[in-house]
Amino acid sequence: MERLLDISAGIDRGQELSEDDFDFLRNIREILDDLDEIQSGPAPADTAIQPASGPALGIVVGHMKSAQGAFATSPINASEYEWNSHLAGLILAECAARNVEAQVFYRDGVGISGAYKQVDAYGATCVLELHFNAAKGNARGTETLYDGDTNKMSESWANALQVAMVDVYGRTGSADRGLKERDPGDRGYKSLSSSDIPSALIEPFFGDHPGDAHLGHETKKALAAAIAETAATWLLTS
Repeated sequence: MERLLDISAGIDRGQELSEDDFDFLRNIREILDDLDEIQSGPAPADTAIQPASGPALGIVVGHMKSAQGAFATSPINASEYEWNSHLAGLILAECAARNVEAQVFYRDGVGISGAYKQVDAYGATCVLELHFNAAKGNARGTETLYDGDTNKMSESWANALQVAMVDVYGRTGSADRGLKERDPGDRGYKSLSSSDIPSALIEPFFGDHPGDAHLGHETKKALAAAIAETAATWLLTS
Protein backbone atom coordinates (compact mmCIF):
# COMPACT_ATOMS: atom_id res chain seq x y z
CA MET A 1 0.00 0.00 0.00
CA GLU A 2 2.88 2.37 0.81
CA ARG A 3 4.36 1.96 -2.66
CA LEU A 4 0.96 2.54 -4.26
CA LEU A 5 0.54 5.77 -2.29
CA ASP A 6 4.06 6.89 -3.24
CA ILE A 7 3.32 6.29 -6.93
CA SER A 8 0.02 8.16 -6.64
CA ALA A 9 1.75 11.12 -4.99
CA GLY A 10 4.38 11.15 -7.72
CA ILE A 11 1.75 11.19 -10.44
CA ASP A 12 0.02 14.10 -8.66
CA ARG A 13 3.35 15.96 -8.78
CA GLY A 14 3.61 15.32 -12.52
CA GLN A 15 6.37 12.70 -12.32
CA GLU A 16 6.76 10.25 -15.20
CA LEU A 17 6.03 6.63 -14.29
CA SER A 18 9.08 4.35 -14.36
CA GLU A 19 8.81 1.00 -16.13
CA ASP A 20 8.98 -0.76 -12.74
CA ASP A 21 6.18 1.37 -11.29
CA PHE A 22 4.06 0.85 -14.40
CA ASP A 23 4.61 -2.91 -14.07
CA PHE A 24 3.64 -2.73 -10.39
CA LEU A 25 0.37 -0.97 -11.23
CA ARG A 26 -0.38 -3.54 -13.94
CA ASN A 27 0.07 -6.26 -11.32
CA ILE A 28 -2.34 -4.57 -8.90
CA ARG A 29 -4.91 -4.20 -11.67
CA GLU A 30 -4.57 -7.85 -12.70
CA ILE A 31 -5.01 -9.05 -9.11
CA LEU A 32 -8.20 -6.99 -8.75
CA ASP A 33 -9.49 -8.10 -12.16
CA ASP A 34 -8.87 -11.73 -11.23
CA LEU A 35 -10.73 -11.43 -7.92
CA ASP A 36 -13.60 -9.66 -9.64
CA GLU A 37 -13.80 -12.38 -12.29
CA ILE A 38 -14.01 -15.10 -9.65
CA GLN A 39 -16.65 -13.21 -7.66
CA SER A 40 -18.87 -11.95 -10.46
CA GLY A 41 -17.98 -14.08 -13.46
CA PRO A 42 -20.36 -16.72 -14.80
CA ALA A 43 -20.29 -20.05 -13.02
CA PRO A 44 -17.87 -22.41 -14.81
CA ALA A 45 -19.51 -25.12 -16.87
CA ASP A 46 -19.66 -28.43 -15.07
CA THR A 47 -17.80 -30.23 -17.83
CA ALA A 48 -15.19 -32.84 -17.07
CA ILE A 49 -11.78 -32.20 -18.57
CA GLN A 50 -10.72 -35.00 -20.92
CA PRO A 51 -7.26 -36.02 -19.67
CA ALA A 52 -4.35 -36.09 -22.09
CA SER A 53 -3.28 -39.56 -23.18
CA GLY A 54 0.43 -38.78 -22.82
CA PRO A 55 2.89 -35.88 -22.61
CA ALA A 56 0.96 -32.71 -23.38
CA LEU A 57 1.14 -28.92 -23.49
CA GLY A 58 -1.25 -26.65 -21.61
CA ILE A 59 -1.87 -23.22 -23.16
CA VAL A 60 -3.47 -20.56 -20.96
CA VAL A 61 -4.77 -17.36 -22.56
CA GLY A 62 -3.88 -14.42 -20.33
CA HIS A 63 -6.57 -12.07 -18.98
CA MET A 64 -10.33 -12.41 -19.53
CA LYS A 65 -13.05 -11.14 -21.82
CA SER A 66 -14.15 -8.81 -19.02
CA ALA A 67 -10.64 -7.40 -18.48
CA GLN A 68 -8.56 -7.89 -21.60
CA GLY A 69 -5.15 -6.62 -20.54
CA ALA A 70 -2.95 -4.25 -22.52
CA PHE A 71 -4.00 -2.92 -25.93
CA ALA A 72 -1.61 -3.05 -28.88
CA THR A 73 -1.20 -0.22 -31.32
CA SER A 74 -1.47 -0.50 -35.13
CA PRO A 75 -1.28 -2.78 -37.04
CA ILE A 76 -2.44 -5.16 -34.28
CA ASN A 77 -5.17 -2.93 -32.82
CA ALA A 78 -6.26 -5.59 -30.36
CA SER A 79 -6.08 -6.45 -26.67
CA GLU A 80 -3.88 -9.14 -25.18
CA TYR A 81 -6.92 -11.35 -24.67
CA GLU A 82 -8.12 -11.00 -28.26
CA TRP A 83 -4.70 -11.35 -29.91
CA ASN A 84 -3.64 -14.29 -27.76
CA SER A 85 -6.94 -16.13 -28.14
CA HIS A 86 -6.18 -16.22 -31.86
CA LEU A 87 -2.52 -17.10 -31.23
CA ALA A 88 -3.62 -20.02 -29.03
CA GLY A 89 -5.58 -21.46 -31.95
CA LEU A 90 -2.54 -21.14 -34.22
CA ILE A 91 -0.35 -22.90 -31.64
CA LEU A 92 -2.93 -25.67 -31.29
CA ALA A 93 -2.89 -26.25 -35.06
CA GLU A 94 0.93 -26.25 -35.15
CA CYS A 95 0.99 -28.74 -32.28
CA ALA A 96 -1.44 -31.02 -34.10
CA ALA A 97 0.82 -30.93 -37.17
CA ARG A 98 3.65 -32.23 -34.95
CA ASN A 99 1.53 -34.85 -33.16
CA VAL A 100 1.82 -32.88 -29.92
CA GLU A 101 -1.15 -33.12 -27.57
CA ALA A 102 -2.25 -29.68 -26.44
CA GLN A 103 -5.28 -27.90 -25.04
CA VAL A 104 -6.22 -24.24 -24.57
CA PHE A 105 -7.56 -22.94 -21.26
CA TYR A 106 -9.20 -19.62 -20.40
CA ARG A 107 -9.43 -17.68 -17.15
CA ASP A 108 -12.97 -16.48 -17.93
CA GLY A 109 -15.35 -17.17 -15.05
CA VAL A 110 -12.77 -19.11 -13.03
CA GLY A 111 -9.81 -16.76 -12.62
CA ILE A 112 -6.16 -17.76 -12.60
CA SER A 113 -6.45 -20.53 -10.02
CA GLY A 114 -9.47 -22.05 -11.76
CA ALA A 115 -7.72 -22.14 -15.13
CA TYR A 116 -4.69 -23.90 -13.67
CA LYS A 117 -6.89 -26.43 -11.88
CA GLN A 118 -8.18 -27.30 -15.34
CA VAL A 119 -4.59 -27.56 -16.61
CA ASP A 120 -3.86 -30.03 -13.80
CA ALA A 121 -7.04 -31.99 -14.51
CA TYR A 122 -5.93 -32.25 -18.14
CA GLY A 123 -2.61 -33.67 -16.98
CA ALA A 124 -0.39 -31.23 -18.89
CA THR A 125 3.34 -31.93 -18.75
CA CYS A 126 4.19 -28.23 -19.09
CA VAL A 127 2.22 -25.03 -19.50
CA LEU A 128 2.68 -21.55 -20.92
CA GLU A 129 0.53 -18.47 -20.48
CA LEU A 130 0.16 -16.08 -23.41
CA HIS A 131 0.59 -12.32 -23.01
CA PHE A 132 2.28 -9.37 -24.63
CA ASN A 133 3.97 -6.53 -22.80
CA ALA A 134 3.27 -2.81 -22.40
CA ALA A 135 5.19 0.14 -20.96
CA LYS A 136 3.48 3.31 -22.22
CA GLY A 137 5.25 2.93 -25.56
CA ASN A 138 8.68 3.41 -23.98
CA ALA A 139 10.14 -0.11 -24.23
CA ARG A 140 10.50 -3.00 -26.61
CA GLY A 141 11.87 -6.53 -26.48
CA THR A 142 11.13 -10.13 -25.56
CA GLU A 143 11.09 -11.66 -22.08
CA THR A 144 9.81 -14.78 -20.35
CA LEU A 145 8.69 -15.02 -16.74
CA TYR A 146 9.05 -18.09 -14.51
CA ASP A 147 9.04 -19.19 -10.87
CA GLY A 148 11.93 -21.48 -10.06
CA ASP A 149 10.68 -22.49 -6.61
CA THR A 150 7.39 -24.18 -7.49
CA ASN A 151 9.01 -26.42 -10.12
CA LYS A 152 12.76 -26.59 -10.69
CA MET A 153 12.27 -27.31 -14.42
CA SER A 154 10.40 -24.06 -15.03
CA GLU A 155 13.59 -22.11 -15.71
CA SER A 156 14.69 -24.57 -18.39
CA TRP A 157 11.24 -24.52 -20.02
CA ALA A 158 11.13 -20.72 -19.91
CA ASN A 159 14.61 -20.50 -21.40
CA ALA A 160 13.68 -22.81 -24.29
CA LEU A 161 10.72 -20.56 -25.11
CA GLN A 162 12.81 -17.40 -24.77
CA VAL A 163 15.48 -18.71 -27.14
CA ALA A 164 12.81 -19.67 -29.69
CA MET A 165 11.10 -16.27 -29.55
CA VAL A 166 14.35 -14.32 -29.76
CA ASP A 167 15.18 -16.32 -32.88
CA VAL A 168 11.78 -15.56 -34.46
CA TYR A 169 12.21 -11.83 -33.89
CA GLY A 170 15.94 -11.62 -34.53
CA ARG A 171 16.45 -9.92 -31.17
CA THR A 172 19.94 -8.79 -30.23
CA GLY A 173 21.41 -6.81 -27.36
CA SER A 174 18.99 -5.29 -24.89
CA ALA A 175 15.97 -6.32 -27.00
CA ASP A 176 16.55 -9.82 -25.65
CA ARG A 177 15.31 -9.04 -22.16
CA GLY A 178 15.92 -12.61 -21.02
CA LEU A 179 14.28 -14.52 -18.20
CA LYS A 180 12.66 -12.86 -15.20
CA GLU A 181 12.14 -14.93 -12.08
CA ARG A 182 8.98 -14.03 -10.19
CA ASP A 183 8.58 -13.89 -6.43
CA PRO A 184 5.40 -13.63 -4.33
CA GLY A 185 3.77 -10.28 -5.06
CA ASP A 186 5.34 -9.92 -8.52
CA ARG A 187 3.24 -9.67 -11.67
CA GLY A 188 2.70 -13.15 -13.07
CA TYR A 189 3.65 -15.00 -9.89
CA LYS A 190 0.18 -16.41 -9.25
CA SER A 191 0.00 -17.92 -12.73
CA LEU A 192 3.51 -19.33 -12.49
CA SER A 193 3.03 -20.88 -9.06
CA SER A 194 -0.50 -22.27 -9.47
CA SER A 195 0.57 -25.65 -10.87
CA ASP A 196 3.47 -27.90 -9.94
CA ILE A 197 4.58 -28.46 -13.52
CA PRO A 198 7.12 -26.51 -15.60
CA SER A 199 5.41 -23.16 -16.17
CA ALA A 200 6.27 -20.03 -18.14
CA LEU A 201 4.58 -16.75 -19.01
CA ILE A 202 5.69 -15.29 -22.33
CA GLU A 203 5.90 -11.59 -23.22
CA PRO A 204 7.02 -11.78 -26.88
CA PHE A 205 6.86 -8.04 -27.63
CA PHE A 206 5.59 -4.68 -26.37
CA GLY A 207 2.22 -4.12 -27.97
CA ASP A 208 2.22 -0.38 -27.29
CA HIS A 209 5.54 0.16 -29.09
CA PRO A 210 4.93 0.78 -32.84
CA GLY A 211 8.02 -1.14 -33.97
CA ASP A 212 7.29 -4.12 -31.76
CA ALA A 213 3.61 -4.14 -32.76
CA HIS A 214 4.63 -4.40 -36.43
CA LEU A 215 7.07 -7.19 -35.57
CA GLY A 216 4.45 -9.11 -33.61
CA HIS A 217 1.87 -8.71 -36.37
CA GLU A 218 4.18 -9.85 -39.16
CA THR A 219 5.54 -12.93 -37.37
CA LYS A 220 2.47 -14.29 -35.59
CA LYS A 221 2.36 -17.58 -37.49
CA ALA A 222 6.11 -18.01 -37.09
CA LEU A 223 5.74 -17.44 -33.34
CA ALA A 224 3.05 -20.13 -33.12
CA ALA A 225 5.23 -22.58 -35.05
CA ALA A 226 8.25 -21.82 -32.86
CA ILE A 227 6.27 -22.40 -29.66
CA ALA A 228 4.87 -25.69 -30.96
CA GLU A 229 8.31 -26.86 -32.08
CA THR A 230 9.79 -25.94 -28.70
CA ALA A 231 7.03 -27.88 -26.95
CA ALA A 232 7.57 -30.90 -29.21
CA THR A 233 11.28 -30.96 -28.36
CA TRP A 234 10.66 -30.36 -24.67
CA LEU A 235 8.06 -33.11 -24.34
CA LEU A 236 10.33 -35.55 -26.17
CA THR A 237 13.48 -34.87 -24.16
CA SER A 238 12.36 -33.78 -20.68
